[in-house]
Amino acid sequence: MMRLPFVILLLALFLAGCSVGLDYRRPDLDLPADYRDAVAPPEQAAVAALPWWQVYGDPTLKGLIQSALAGNLDVQLAAARVQEARALLAGARSPALPSLAAGVTASPTARQPGDDFTTSFLGGLFLAWEIDLWGRYGRATEAARAQLLATKAAQDGVYASLVASVAQSYFQLQSLAETAAITRRTIAAQRESLRLVSRLAAAGVSSAAEERQAENQLATTESLLPGLLTNIAATENSLSILLGRPPGPVALGTPAEPALPPPVPAGLPSALLERRPDLRQAEQQLIAANAKVGEAKALFFPSISLTGTFGAVSTELGDLVSGEGATVASPGFDLLQSLYVGGSLTANYRAALARLQQAGLTYRQTGLNALREVADALGRYGRSGDEIAAQRRRETAAREGLRLAEMRYRAGVVSYLEVLDAQRQLYAAETDRAQSELGRRTAAVQLYLALGGGWENR
Repeated sequence: MMRLPFVILLLALFLAGCSVGLDYRRPDLDLPADYRDAVAPPEQAAVAALPWWQVYGDPTLKGLIQSALAGNLDVQLAAARVQEARALLAGARSPALPSLAAGVTASPTARQPGDDFTTSFLGGLFLAWEIDLWGRYGRATEAARAQLLATKAAQDGVYASLVASVAQSYFQLQSLAETAAITRRTIAAQRESLRLVSRLAAAGVSSAAEERQAENQLATTESLLPGLLTNIAATENSLSILLGRPPGPVALGTPAEPALPPPVPAGLPSALLERRPDLRQAEQQLIAANAKVGEAKALFFPSISLTGTFGAVSTELGDLVSGEGATVASPGFDLLQSLYVGGSLTANYRAALARLQQAGLTYRQTGLNALREVADALGRYGRSGDEIAAQRRRETAAREGLRLAEMRYRAGVVSYLEVLDAQRQLYAAETDRAQSELGRRTAAVQLYLALGGGWENR
């Protein structure tokens, strides 16, 4: 009779590899051969393969990104989530291992009428091991491992988003500072023009109306400066929070465009599956959902557990302490098959299938969004160069137009209204050119992020 548990053990170990449920296979996302608006050969290595410290060559920006990666609270939160997922993986493995406990149990002993009450004491080691015949705990471990990898991919996504956010805020701050400098320069020029018009009006050459117009133009431009300074302070505060420090001023370097080679190599769309953190996270969540289906299916099958008690038994507790109790060795097994549990097993299995379907749709949707983001970023970055060139030509023409208008006004050929209009056109051209340059830098940041770059850390 003692041979039966060992026979069951051998059979259980033989069947332990029979995991129920389908093994994961990556769905076909039907990715195109190339991105829309891609100008470089798709076989060329993607710019996303470059680490962020090579893309953002500004030493000041490099230092800010390093500070953010070290002090940002979202980065620390993502690291804590990875630690949690790692601990959950260790916990998911534990049910598949034997459990061993030591203790003492007391139970009443059967007696005849008139006998005294007696108690039987059992002390020793208690062993229990549920054999994972159908791979229930194996699937649970697989799901926990996939969730850990999904959490790590989410952590990479936090890195990439933070690098992009710091770079974008830094470039925006540079653009605001340049616009403020343009505004101050324009204010100074308009003040000089007002002094000239005032002198000419005092001499009777210009009219009081022209002097009022110059004053109005100057006041209009001066009113723009406080808003710019407010935006600069707000952007500095936001950037400081990204760095993990209280709001405060941020030092700036010389404005520079991210080092993306023209034409920008985007690489193959299939590379996004391994490169973009959100796609890797979505796939790992799909793997976890697939494993959860197998785990739910395994609950329909019987469970077999090996048990054993090794110790001593006595009607006196002192005999156990002194070692005088009778030795007990009692191996055994439990076989349990659920017959009716109110439909919970079926409901749990159907819910797991529904979650698997949701995870698959999320994975496909994430892939489509990734392709859209890359195509949008390629289009914006590719056309931003033409926009900047046109804005620079416009700025040059506006500056020359102002010079000619001032000459014509001094010569008495035109009224001061033409000078005021030329000043407005030059100011608009200069600020629009600064915005176009910011747009190109922002497009470069978004392209690098869309291709899956920026999550590498030194």
